[in-house]
Amino acid sequence: MLLVFESQIKDKEKLIKKLKKNGAKAIFDESKTYGLNHISMALYQTIRAFENNSNFANDFSLEYLIRLSGEKQISKALEFGIKDRTNRIGIILDEEKKDSIIDILGHPKTPGKFDKEFVRKYFKIKDINNQMEAEKKIFEKIALLNTKT
Repeated sequence: MLLVFESQIKDKEKLIKKLKKNGAKAIFDESKTYGLNHISMALYQTIRAFENNSNFANDFSLEYLIRLSGEKQISKALEFGIKDRTNRIGIILDEEKKDSIIDILGHPKTPGKFDKEFVRKYFKIKDINNQMEAEKKIFEKIALLNTKT
């Protein structure tokens, strides 16, 4: 399940620890994603990586950032993580943990508000408004992770 919150973060490390303790499997900056298909593809690839023992990180949340970014390099993958002052927090969790996360961050928001300029530059997309082109570029980058050594 995906929940998205708008929140100002003062201490990201403390918040991440608290969210994980309360059932968050992956925590990311939702504004850096190209919508639900991008989020779902990265989740699918993360789950498959752990099933096939082809994961790059031992931590599910970090592996999710790697898949979301399409980059094995941790510093690049962390660009998709939350930072102090991040406004749109995306959280992947099991549905039964939903209430404890809502108690921490408040009422969830509708997903889908992304930073077009960041996504366009990061994934080298010519026409960010062409969903087919954008998703093709993003999905190729994610899929190519499995071929990198």
